[in-house]
Amino acid sequence: MKPTLSFAREMDELRDKKRLISLSAKDFKLLNPNTQTCPIFRSSKDAELTKAIYKRVPVLVDNNRKDGGNPWGIKFLRMFDQTNDAELFREADELKKQGLKLNGNIWKKGKQVFLPLYEAKMIQMFDHRAAGVVVNADNWMRQGQTDETSSVQHQNPEFTVEPRWWVDGKNIIEVFGGRVQTTYISYKDVTSSTNMRTMIAAFIPFVGVLNSAPLILVGEDISKKMECCLLANLNSLAMDFLARQKVGGVHLNFFIVEQLPIFSPDFYAEKCPWDKRQTLEKWVSERVLKLTCTSNDMRPLAEAAGFKKRLHKWKEDERGELMAELDAAYFLLYGLEREDVEYILSTFSGARAADESIFSAGRPFERILRHYDKLRGK
Repeated sequence: MKPTLSFAREMDELRDKKRLISLSAKDFKLLNPNTQTCPIFRSSKDAELTKAIYKRVPVLVDNNRKDGGNPWGIKFLRMFDQTNDAELFREADELKKQGLKLNGNIWKKGKQVFLPLYEAKMIQMFDHRAAGVVVNADNWMRQGQTDETSSVQHQNPEFTVEPRWWVDGKNIIEVFGGRVQTTYISYKDVTSSTNMRTMIAAFIPFVGVLNSAPLILVGEDISKKMECCLLANLNSLAMDFLARQKVGGVHLNFFIVEQLPIFSPDFYAEKCPWDKRQTLEKWVSERVLKLTCTSNDMRPLAEAAGFKKRLHKWKEDERGELMAELDAAYFLLYGLEREDVEYILSTFSGARAADESIFSAGRPFERILRHYDKLRGK
């Protein structure tokens, strides 16, 4: 056993037994089976909770298995590089001069179609319309600034976010070998274990995507409803707690995502522990579709997933409840007791105040605990 001490900033912390963590080679194989590297724990409690979950839930991609190590058929893709592929990108003024006309956020002229080029700053959890990008030439360090979408804009299903660049649709189709995708899961690559959230993912429509927002592609045998379950798992607070133990820098690299504990597709064929009348797939996917299918450009996802409503109205309060339900569900599915849930919630940035204020009525964390108790039947 080798003792380690992470996030220590003062000499006195070396004498804090709660921060002294002993890990064995067996632990490395459990927590990072592909790379066998050392996680970054803040406390012994974090380490014990993480190890307990890894003993119950397999990693997303296990390269050590000869068969069955990638049940989702996962492939990662960085579609376009912001520097190396810059010659493919077009600005609005250039497309306008060429006679193309803007329809929503798509430029068209005859058979020519230029699709928006998404950046990570444009998405948030279950939201592909979180922000547009505006160019501030005076800001030489970061010219692309976010233009956040308002609640009123979110409620308009016709509203689309505007990027700073567009790319020919043919170039996107080439990336996929001539196939047109309906939607795909994208996540923010640049992150930190000290951010409020480490993993932020969303479905995005068939558009161009920069390297700052890599894609997580699933196998052709995975249905869109099942893919909704994968997205819910990625965005859950329980999983985010685990992801923070793995990020040592500012990038959520593919090898990190591969080694996160993610439930396999067959898990969702089981009945809900809290509602035996339906499968986990149905219960989870319905909530993800309500959170995601709030605009016309998500209709292809709704149709592919058999979402009867096709469009679901954006309602701020309802979204908070739906996400709290999903968070509570995954805390239960990961096998976490209520006191462990309370502890995990208290470790997130912005939750440093006393417990009474963290879990007071109306706050997001209180919602999660309320749904946790309800689903658990207490």
